Order: sequence, then structure tokens, then C-alpha cells
Amino acid sequence: MKTLISILILGGLFLAGCQEDVKIQYEPFETKPVIYCIIDPNDTVHSIRIERVFSGGQAAAITAAIPDSLYFKNIKVTAVLLSSTGSGGASLEVSLEAKCIEVYDKEPGYFAFPRHYLYQFEKILKSGGRNLFNFISIRVEIPGLPVVNAKSRIIGDPVVFSPNPSQQFIYIVHDRPLLIQWSGGAWNEVDISFEINEMYSDTIVKKYLQFQKVNQVPINHQYYEIRIPFELIVQEIDKTMKVDRNIIRRYFGPVNFTIHTGLREYANYIEYLYGINDFNENPFSNIEGALGLVTSRSSIKKGPMLLDQPSRFELSQDPVLQKLNFIEW
Repeated sequence: MKTLISILILGGLFLAGCQEDVKIQYEPFETKPVIYCIIDPNDTVHSIRIERVFSGGQAAAITAAIPDSLYFKNIKVTAVLLSSTGSGGASLEVSLEAKCIEVYDKEPGYFAFPRHYLYQFEKILKSGGRNLFNFISIRVEIPGLPVVNAKSRIIGDPVVFSPNPSQQFIYIVHDRPLLIQWSGGAWNEVDISFEINEMYSDTIVKKYLQFQKVNQVPINHQYYEIRIPFELIVQEIDKTMKVDRNIIRRYFGPVNFTIHTGLREYANYIEYLYGINDFNENPFSNIEGALGLVTSRSSIKKGPMLLDQPSRFELSQDPVLQKLNFIEW
């Protein structure tokens, strides 16, 4: 029977471990490490997952459920953080050995359950809204295999141009959509939440209207932009909310939004989120001696902000929304 070779899929649940007792490799198959690490400078605990591609003479789902088929033993994982102030400036290098830990909250699935492992190190990566380190290098030493080296820039928070950082109110009417502008990496996503309060005779219920927009095309190669038109808000409210005679009135509460950004490797990862089907080469050039993903993403939150009086008035007077008992305040 032809040897079945299964590859861990990026974007799924990557498992790691610290010991190995069962021989599951079959000639002439040559094992390869798989590394998975997404650094977010807003985190203080950072995780690295180390697994391996595997082969076996049985169904992949059966082999994958055996913890020993997924990880190596006696491996050393080192993270090196580098900060540089630029040309002629001082630099700082911090080396940290990641500790192997067992995680117990894995969801059921094909891959070893409930046992799985990963490697973690603790470090504050930003202060005062700025990154303390510019790059991370990861070195993985596995007995009998070439050393794995990976390096990634650590991305900073998106820089928001609109709404203005000091702005407290949002203006959105028929001819003026909500405008969000920012600078970031190759991958960008904006999550926007409008709070809507429903007042009953004895209580107030809070509901949320949420939008998610992705933009990967920079304007003039300088910034990104999305627009939320008035008509879209009306359409979504009409679609999600029902007429309820017990509701005395509805009115808008705070508006919050979060902008996420990521490096080019993260953009590729999102593109192939449901699996990479060509394993002839590693699609990420910043990794040597392994398959996998090492990249960085970050995010920034803005809000709470309020809709201004003209926006509230126009929404409350919209013919589509009048049946839902919206008022100006």
C-alpha cells in the first residue's frame, strides 16, 4: 500500500509537545518540523507551536489522534528580540528560552485530544503605544535535524487618521458616510459596533449592530480607507430588528471600532486559511529548515464615540426606521 503522508494544515489547530515514544515514521519519508507563531505586540505572553509532518500506514485521522505522531522530544526553542534605533543608534538584543507547557482547553478534533503542547515566553513588547522591539528571531533545535531559523518584523499598531484621535462625535447622514482612514500593514480589517438601546417599561436592553470590512489596497500607497454609508446602517437595522409594541423607544448608544493589521505573511496566511494544497515548497520565505508560519499582527481600539445630533435626527426620521420607534435621543 502506498504510504500515506499527511501534512498539518496552517490555519487549523497546531499542536506541540515535549516527548515522543512511538515510532511513526516510515522509510523513505523524511520528517520536517512545522512552526507556527503570530506575534502580537499587545500581548505579554507569546506562544510558539512546534509540530511535525508525519507518515503512517493508516488513515490520517487515526495517526493525527496519536500525540506521539505530532511532536518531537528534547527540543530547544529560543526567541531573540531585537530593538534598533536606526542608523548609528544603539540596539538591544534579548534572548529568551521558551518553556514547553501542556494546554488543557483544546477543542475536540482530528488532532491529539485532549493533550497538546506549545512553547511560551513572557515579555512586554510595547510601552506608551510604541513597540520596544522591531524584530523577532526564533531558533528551534531538534536532535537529528537541521536547526530551524525564522525571523519576522514585529508590526506596530495601525495609525488612525480619521476619525481624529480627539474626535468625540461621529457624523453620518445620507450624503456623508462614516469615513475611517488609517495606515497599516499588508492585511487590514475593521470591526465597527453600534450600540442600540431598547427601552421597555421596566428595563433597557442593549443590542449591537456590527460591521466587518477588509481593505488590502492602499490609497496612493500611503493609507487605507473604508466608508460606512448611511443607507447601509438603515438596511442592516431594518434586517435585524423587529417591530415590538412593548418597546417604548429605541436610541443609539456609543460607537466603537477596532482596526487590525498584519504583515505580508499574515495576509498570505489569511488567504490560505482553509489549507495550503501545494506542499512542494514553503510559501513563507522567512523560515529555514521547516514549514510553517512566523509573522506579526496588531490592533488598536477607538471609542466610545457618539453619533452627533444631526445623525441621530436623520436616523430617527428615516421612513424605514420610523416603524421601529427610534428617537433622536
